[in-house]
Amino acid sequence: MDQIYIIIVGLLFCLAFFDLVVGVSNDAVNFLNSAIGSNAAKWRTIMIIASVGIMLGAMTSGGMMEVARKGIFNPQYFYFNEIMVIFLAVMITDIILLDVFNTFGMPTSTTVSIVFEILGASFALSVIKVLEDGLPMNILFNHDNPEAGITGFMNWEKAGDIVYSILLSVVIAFTVGALVQFISRFFFSFRYDNRLKFAGSIFSGVAFAAILYFLIFKGMGSVVKDVDPNQMNLFQQNFKYFYDWVAINIPVFLFITFIISSITLFFLQKWHVNPLRMVVLFGTFSLAMAFAGNDLVNFIGVPIAGWQAFNLWNQSAAAPTDLLMTGLAGKVATPYFMLLMAGIVMSLTLWFSKKAKTVTETEIKLGAQSEVAERFKPNYVARAIVNSSSSINKELIKVLPASLIARLNLKFTAVDVTENEKAVAHFDLVRASVNLVTASVLIAIATDLKLPLSTTYVSFMVAMGTSLADRAWGRESAVYRVAGVMNVIGGWFLTALTASSVAALFAAIMYYGGIYGISFLALLVVFSIYKTSKLHTNKLKRDKLSETREAINYKDVNETLGLLTENVESSLGEIKRTLELTNIGITKENRRALNDANDKLNDLNLKYSMVKNGLFKIIKKNHSNETTSAHLYVLTYDLMQDILQSLTLIVESATVHVKNNHKPLTKEQCKHLGVIKYLLSDYLTYLRETIAARDFSDARLEELITRKNNFLREIEEATSQQINGIMNKKYGFKNTSLYFTLLLEMKDLVAVAARFLKLYTRISKEGKLTK
Repeated sequence: MDQIYIIIVGLLFCLAFFDLVVGVSNDAVNFLNSAIGSNAAKWRTIMIIASVGIMLGAMTSGGMMEVARKGIFNPQYFYFNEIMVIFLAVMITDIILLDVFNTFGMPTSTTVSIVFEILGASFALSVIKVLEDGLPMNILFNHDNPEAGITGFMNWEKAGDIVYSILLSVVIAFTVGALVQFISRFFFSFRYDNRLKFAGSIFSGVAFAAILYFLIFKGMGSVVKDVDPNQMNLFQQNFKYFYDWVAINIPVFLFITFIISSITLFFLQKWHVNPLRMVVLFGTFSLAMAFAGNDLVNFIGVPIAGWQAFNLWNQSAAAPTDLLMTGLAGKVATPYFMLLMAGIVMSLTLWFSKKAKTVTETEIKLGAQSEVAERFKPNYVARAIVNSSSSINKELIKVLPASLIARLNLKFTAVDVTENEKAVAHFDLVRASVNLVTASVLIAIATDLKLPLSTTYVSFMVAMGTSLADRAWGRESAVYRVAGVMNVIGGWFLTALTASSVAALFAAIMYYGGIYGISFLALLVVFSIYKTSKLHTNKLKRDKLSETREAINYKDVNETLGLLTENVESSLGEIKRTLELTNIGITKENRRALNDANDKLNDLNLKYSMVKNGLFKIIKKNHSNETTSAHLYVLTYDLMQDILQSLTLIVESATVHVKNNHKPLTKEQCKHLGVIKYLLSDYLTYLRETIAARDFSDARLEELITRKNNFLREIEEATSQQINGIMNKKYGFKNTSLYFTLLLEMKDLVAVAARFLKLYTRISKEGKLTK
């Protein structure tokens, strides 16, 4: 039975690999956002710089993993078997939680997740110990209980510090980011090329000094802070002298760095090197290095602690249920080959993780200066905030001098750029530089003052503050951006709540379930990763389809009609199949068929919501003498929307009726629906073939109208029979409501579908199409 712990240790290290992958996918946004969002360099160059920073950060980390996680729980009161349950529950929860957040592109804090997972798992085991040993319940919440001989299972102050850090990060980072960006933009404006020639090297020198200060104290601080002086190598000893000197002479260090950086960048500017671009790339390197050096513990600290716990138990003669983990109260030195492997895994993840790109896109789009497809839907609170801010702004305009307002408008009016420029850069290098410098300074100051600020929270909120100050949140986008920020912040609190709750549940399952519980949760991890990967792949396909549609540039009526007919033809095929599945579902009470119908309906609605998002851009790209092409596109979209509204009512009504277990349709009704389904399928097939052939002759139109009239006569007959049945008390209210919805909406659907052919026939007759 003791061999199970060997399996657990092996499982912990396997989970550490996956945790590194999902962790980097989430935290990559912290250091990639500014460089990618401003297009500071080619994507490959940015990745190389970030990868080097990650590798150096991993290798220069102190290599010390705090087992007790800064006092989240006291290991000396837990036995070996309990400790292993806690660690395994933490790792499984962390992978599932972060992977779900990554799938939906929501940045969160890996530090918050790991801390609250340890809190939840250890609290669950504490409750179990209290119940099984008959201890008083107040031990769970008291730090000092001499009567029980226990100074406290848990450290609740740490959880409070984390919650406090979220609130502190949101307020300070957002406010400071907005203020610094406002000052920077007022000085540089959006037309900063000329001013950059004179002030660029000075501004960049200040930025370099600030980022280097951050790099030393945050990125490389673990080189000396967490290492035993007696175990330092030559590099660490020399760096400690430098580190101590800088800590004592900060003003001198900053001044020297500023002078050297400014002079260097001044001369580089003579060779057409943009100093702001250098700031962004250096900031990216520094943040990447700081991430790897400080957050590596979040991913491999728990497995290392489990490994040490196993060694302590293996060296003892005690049973797993008898050995208290007093030896875990200290620190554990991580072998350098483990740090190297961790650095390699993180670097490879940065290059190949599609979910990392999704998380990065979320933050970039929330701060984009240009028009983008908004991800988040407005809510009541977002609308209230935007409306209040708008009212305050109107009052300020009344009070402030007109000359000041005019000057501000001049400074803060974005420069018009081409569509290609918008596609590669969502904001400029001034804002990217401010993002990196402000985040670096705040994190470094917080680290020095031992304030509980989160790197993720600071980086995100600074980016949101700078985008607000830059007027990226205009009236067209503000309500969506505010809603997005609220969703992300809400996700941070959800991280803490979910992490603690799920870890507690998993710990209890493994404690009582033993090998069976462990096996079940291991399979759950595999299943979760599979499902989220599938969801993410489908999301990427939809996003790619959306980008393809938005990239269309119709040049003339012929090209427009060709693309639209292909689109309508495929859509009519999907509509026909959806109706067939709905008919099977309602006549045979087949829920699976109805689920498939709903899936196809959702795909169709999503497809045309993407068309709607790109509608403005497509029309804008058309020349003024090509209004027929744009008009044709709008009318086609309008007709398809009418059809989808009818289809939605048909599918939803059938689904609700069957799922609520209402009485099925009678044999007579099903027979009529079968005939109607046949006529409708024949009608849609004929229409689809006509559009595909682009045969818009009068003969084809007359034949379509004949088929439509045949269908309508069948609808009239079915309606009459239903009315007679109601009068004879044959059909109830639920039956009648469903049946009339099906008949009337199919009638509307057929009528609207015929207008496609009428529209294209009219365009053809007007002579605006060439053969």
